[in-house]
Amino acid sequence: MNKKIALIFFIVLLMFASIIALTQEMEEIFPGLNSEAEGDEDSGEKNNYVKHVRWFKSNSAGMPLREVQSQFVALREEFALAITSAHKDELPEYILAFFDEDYTIEVRMLYKNGEQLRTQWLFLDTNSVTRFNGVFTELIEPVVIKEIIIIEEIKEDEEIIEAVETAAEKKDEETEETQEVIAEVIIKDAFSNLKGFVELFNEESNLVFEYRYMENNRRIRTNYEYNENMLITAKVSLWEKSTGDYKAVYSDSYIYNRSLALRAIERNFYMDMQINLEDTFRIAFPRNIMDAARENVQISERLNLYPEFFGEIFIFENSKMVFETDDRGRILGQTLYNNNDEIIWSIRNWWQNERIVSAVKTEKDNILLVEYSYNFSGDRITERNYRNGILERVVRAEDGLEIEELYIDNEIVLRAIWEDGSKISESRVR
Repeated sequence: MNKKIALIFFIVLLMFASIIALTQEMEEIFPGLNSEAEGDEDSGEKNNYVKHVRWFKSNSAGMPLREVQSQFVALREEFALAITSAHKDELPEYILAFFDEDYTIEVRMLYKNGEQLRTQWLFLDTNSVTRFNGVFTELIEPVVIKEIIIIEEIKEDEEIIEAVETAAEKKDEETEETQEVIAEVIIKDAFSNLKGFVELFNEESNLVFEYRYMENNRRIRTNYEYNENMLITAKVSLWEKSTGDYKAVYSDSYIYNRSLALRAIERNFYMDMQINLEDTFRIAFPRNIMDAARENVQISERLNLYPEFFGEIFIFENSKMVFETDDRGRILGQTLYNNNDEIIWSIRNWWQNERIVSAVKTEKDNILLVEYSYNFSGDRITERNYRNGILERVVRAEDGLEIEELYIDNEIVLRAIWEDGSKISESRVR
C-alpha cells in the first residue's frame, strides 16, 4: 500500500515538474506570457489579459494550415507558426507610431526547423478589420559600436565623429596623438537594419500606404488613392537621409474601360533618374491582406518587364511612361514619352499563358528582340537576343549553370559559364 502511495506521489510530482519546465520554456520564448499586462501609466488602467499562444503547422508563407496541441509538436514540422496577442508596451519602436489605442495586436512568428524566420504584426480595429500589417525578417535593435575607431576613416558621419572627439578629450596625450579612441556609440535610427514591409489599410480594407524597408537604410513609400474602392493613383517616394523625409519619384494613374477592367497605366516622373530595376521599376498594385500570405511575396514583389539586353533606362523630369494591359491585367506594351509627348522608345510583349515569350523594343532605327523558352515547370531555360534581326547572344540554363554565348555574323565567338552570378570560365570559339 505504501509503495502504491509513493508511486502515485512520484507521478504527481513528475507532472508538476513538467508543467513548471514547460512554463519556463514558454516564458523564455514569449516574455510575460503568464503575467498580466499593465495599461498606460497615465490612465492607471489595467488591460488584465493573459497571453494565449496557439501553435500551427505552417508553410513557407506563414499560413496556419493545421492547429496542433503544443509547441513541441509544432516545432517538429519544417515550418511552424505561433500566434499570440501583445500589449502596446511590447511593440518595437519602429512600428509604435502606427498604433492606435483602439487597436488590438496580434503577433505571428514563423519558424523553420525550429529557428524563427520572421515576425508579423497585425493591428485590428474594433470591427476586427486589419488596419496594419507589418512583416520583418530579422529582429531589429539599435546598432552598438564599441571598438577602436580611427577618426580619419569616418569623416562622413558627424554623429560618430562628435562622440569620438568627446571620448578623445578624456584620453591621455598618447591616444590623442594616434587619433585612436575607444567609443561607444548608439545609432538612434532604428530603421538602419530594418528589412521587411508595412501596409496600412482603411476601414474598407483598401491598402492606402505601403512602406518597404531594405538593406542599407533604403526605404520606399507608396500612397494609394481610390474612387469608390477603385484604385486611381499610386505615388511612389524614396527616403532621403539628408532631408529626413520622402521625396516623390513618380506616380501611376490607372485607366479603366466601361466594364471597369484595367486597360492602361500612365506613369509620370518627377525627377531625372536612372531606373533601378531592383527597387523602383515595378507596377504598384495594392494587395488584399490575405494576399500577404502567398508564398514568396512576403517581403517585396516587383514586375520586371525590361530585359537587360534592352539597355539602361534613363528618365527625365516630366517624362511619362504608358503601360497597355489586356483584360487579364497582362502588360502588352509600354511607351516612354518626353515632356513634349514625343515617343522615345516603345516595347511590345507577347504572352503565352502567364509568361512572356518575346518582347521587342523599338528606339528610332534600332529594333531589339528578346525570345524566351521555358521548361514544364515554368522555369526560364533559354534567352535569345537579336539586334535588327541578327542574333547576338544566347543564354542557356543547364544543371544550375548559365551558359552564355556571343555571336558575330551568326557565328559563335565567345562562350562563358556563370554560377550564382559569378563567371567561372570563358573561352573563345573558332
